[in-house]
Amino acid sequence: MQKKLAMMMTAGQAVRQIRLDKHMALREAAGEAISVAQLSRFETDRQDLGINVLLQVLTNVNSNITEMRHVQLAGESDIAVDRLVAQLKAQGKSPAEWAMAAQADLQKYAHDPTRRLERLVAGALWIYLTESYGIQPAIPADSRRRLVAEAQGYLGRVETWGVTELSLYNLYSPTLADDDLFTLMKPALSRGKSYIGLYEYFKIVPFILNTNFSIFVSHNRLDLATATLRMTEDFLADEGSGIVAPRIFYIFNQGLLLFKQDQPAAGRQKCAEAIRVARIFDEDTVIGVLTGRLQKWENHYQEAGFTNILI
Repeated sequence: MQKKLAMMMTAGQAVRQIRLDKHMALREAAGEAISVAQLSRFETDRQDLGINVLLQVLTNVNSNITEMRHVQLAGESDIAVDRLVAQLKAQGKSPAEWAMAAQADLQKYAHDPTRRLERLVAGALWIYLTESYGIQPAIPADSRRRLVAEAQGYLGRVETWGVTELSLYNLYSPTLADDDLFTLMKPALSRGKSYIGLYEYFKIVPFILNTNFSIFVSHNRLDLATATLRMTEDFLADEGSGIVAPRIFYIFNQGLLLFKQDQPAAGRQKCAEAIRVARIFDEDTVIGVLTGRLQKWENHYQEAGFTNILI
């Protein structure tokens, strides 16, 4: 597993390899489409490019999207945040071991300005695991404040969000106040829609909607949870009609809302319906996640302080 992750190549790394193979300088590859500094950041996974800009850069190096995908490992994710999370999880088999790996990376990159993304991802994962699973040691309060401030400061400075920014927003969403999180959700999605490729858009948007719903329903903000379900319904109707897993989670989330509305029988029925649909489409990973979550909700939903946040 470790070897596979190490071999995975991002879009930026693939563009760099194509450029170097053709003995082209950064300025030649950037052309009029982008600055040399922006292209350099893209090639080192510190910035994302919109699909139109990426296509222009590929044209500048006499290449195309097909060649770029061929240079990458076919079928692997080129989303940098996903890759970093996967690398941390590959270092252990349990949330406690993942938290230890995240803690080690956070300490390793604490003062390295070139490893901001690694630091922010490790910090977000450590925060989530300690606060959602009760794993010790918890992240120190001052470290948590610095990380959250750094993440929010970075997201506030970037006018056009790409895959990295949307992924970081999703990872740090549990650290935001509920009303702030909901207020940011619409502009976050609209800022990303025109800037990232369709594959990444259809992958990330359902995650954001699902994460935010799980936060709102866990915090008993049923008004915000209901509004998020409506946004999910609109997304599925307008743009996501052909994708299966987000629709399954949408059905399941309707059931969780019914639990919170003191309708456990109806909630159980709706959640079971989602699991049945997942079985029809052989969504084995989704089945495992939802079966475990339903069991937790059946046993603990009435307990004070019960949360079940999913990122």
